[in-house]
Amino acid sequence: MAITTRALLDAGAVVPMLIGGEWVPSFASNLREVTNPVDDRVIAQIAYGGVSEAQSAADQATAAFESWSNTSSRYRADILWRTYELILERADEIGALLSLETGKLLSEGIGETRFSAEYFRWFSEEIRRPQGEVFASEDRSRKQLSISRPIGVAATLTPWNFPLSIQARKVAPALAAGCTVVARPSEKAPLAVGELFRALVDAGLPPGVANLIYGPASIQSNALIDHDGIGVISFTGSTPVGSALMRQASNRIVRCALELGGDAPYIIFSDANIDRAIEGLAIAKFRNNGQSCIAANRVFVEDSIMDQVCERLAKLTSSMRIGDPLGHERVDLGPLIDSSRVRDVDRICRDALDSGASFLGESPIVPDGANFMRPGFLVDAAFDSALAKEEVFGPIAGVFSFSDEDEVIHRANDTKMGLAGYAYTNNQSRIWRLAEKLEVGILGLNHPLPSVVYSPMGGLKGSGLGREGAHDGLLEYLETKYISIGIEEK
Repeated sequence: MAITTRALLDAGAVVPMLIGGEWVPSFASNLREVTNPVDDRVIAQIAYGGVSEAQSAADQATAAFESWSNTSSRYRADILWRTYELILERADEIGALLSLETGKLLSEGIGETRFSAEYFRWFSEEIRRPQGEVFASEDRSRKQLSISRPIGVAATLTPWNFPLSIQARKVAPALAAGCTVVARPSEKAPLAVGELFRALVDAGLPPGVANLIYGPASIQSNALIDHDGIGVISFTGSTPVGSALMRQASNRIVRCALELGGDAPYIIFSDANIDRAIEGLAIAKFRNNGQSCIAANRVFVEDSIMDQVCERLAKLTSSMRIGDPLGHERVDLGPLIDSSRVRDVDRICRDALDSGASFLGESPIVPDGANFMRPGFLVDAAFDSALAKEEVFGPIAGVFSFSDEDEVIHRANDTKMGLAGYAYTNNQSRIWRLAEKLEVGILGLNHPLPSVVYSPMGGLKGSGLGREGAHDGLLEYLETKYISIGIEEK
């Protein structure tokens, strides 16, 4: 029977790193506690490394690259498919780990696990399709074509909010392309990611092809970027950190694939189906306790339905139950990841109140509530307030009225970010205008869940570079070689 992270937790053992095919506790025997955000109870200890672990993992991935990149696409596809099957088989246990370490609802944890598995299935199929092109030559004495080759070792650096699915949508295409991997997930939520790598090992992945390390983000990221074997940095996180990684990567001209911060507008027009719009907003705002890069951040409501929508939103939030996602009672919202996140969301709320905003319902702060916050909407915040300009990353959003389409498009685009956006309207011509004019890389029109594995996901402006998912996501780990062949005519 394979050793699982759950078995390690039950035995009180340290959760190890994976380097060169070996599960290692840590070169320096450093440990880091992982806590449950419901009550800050310690649930695990992970091996916590530094520069030496990052360098060793990169060394192992570099050594494994030649053999892995020369395997057949069928061989790589079979391993990815088996990984997909194993993740599905273990979805309930992995989903519970996700809920335990992040505070997300159990249904969301299991759903994220199943969604993560789909990346391995999809890319196992995609890599067996043609990769390259034969050009229609204008010169009979030459034939021209392009082929693709894996770029090298991929460093996958990911956050805590969707720790499993974000790693999966990087690791699956990287391995499919023939790259080897060094993954560094957030130490706040490392447990489910460990299970992903156990599935890869159990699926028969050769030693050194995929490596998993834990340690200080800046120290290990810097060590990886400076390693000669690293060919691409795939990072999901804040815009300032992504910008800093780009600057360092420029020293070696290392490719960067970046999914960064969001400030998503959610627009409700008067001709929309209001019931669907409110139901969609509940998902787009409160999924993962509001801690999503594509979460609705600024809600724009047309003047004529403002009172009606605000009344509905107040009822929505007052009916939502908060509590332990793994407790005995059903809840709608779990805790934020930690107290620092609570403080930052509270700061944004207080700034909005100081600017003249008011809450629809109760204050979001729960007295003696550990890391819990009530869901809420603030109305009439100033346009230059933090609520209108910053990514909230919590169960709070601002509600702003607008009078016409041009106005709301201008205000929706008035941000340095451009990751996701949403709009509800039954005007088909308007749908196309919004699709063209809203400055976002991901747009949900009359739908709150745009993410699917076979679509290209990524942002505009300060929200990143490159795309993940779909064929575009595979291209992030490939480079194109152009070939021109001279032909002698008889």
